Amino acid sequence: MNSAPPLTDLEWREFLRAYSCEYLNSDDLRRATEEGRSSVTDVQRETGWLGGGPAGEAAVLAAERRLGIRLPPSYRNFLLVSDGWGVIADSLAELLAVGRIGWFRDLEPELLASWSMPDMDHFAEHSEMLERALLISGPADGDYWLLSPDDIAGNDEWTAYWWMAGDGQDPEPYDDFAALVVRARENFLARG
Repeated sequence: MNSAPPLTDLEWREFLRAYSCEYLNSDDLRRATEEGRSSVTDVQRETGWLGGGPAGEAAVLAAERRLGIRLPPSYRNFLLVSDGWGVIADSLAELLAVGRIGWFRDLEPELLASWSMPDMDHFAEHSEMLERALLISGPADGDYWLLSPDDIAGNDEWTAYWWMAGDGQDPEPYDDFAALVVRARENFLARG
């Protein structure tokens, strides 16, 4: 699958509805349910939607005021369609609701400190990005989704990162949040 990244509210709604359907009908979910590892709720199964309701413009504006920034368009439009999301990737249990997003340095100070230690020289080039990155994903198995205001494109999009810290890997950059979500869906579909 090679999808164009969703940009508008309508594109996000269609993309996320299809992704929900794919996941809810997957062997991954059947296995997780059988093993007692599924975080999918009965409401999500009944509605066919893995996300929340729309965040609403007021909630997005409140987060932007709290953080002192304007969120990038693709992420902002995502939030206006779904305030957070469950099971977005294999090792990522959730995307946070807008009221829970925050700066990585504030939400994960111990992890930032451990990756900034002198014996982590190979990672030093990323520590500044992590210091200023916005954390948008919830507790995971060492995986984090981040948005970096250090690298803003002409379309006001921020570089997005998928960081598999648990594997000791460098953060993997994506053009923007939408491209990162498309990659997660492609990875999921490729596992078949």
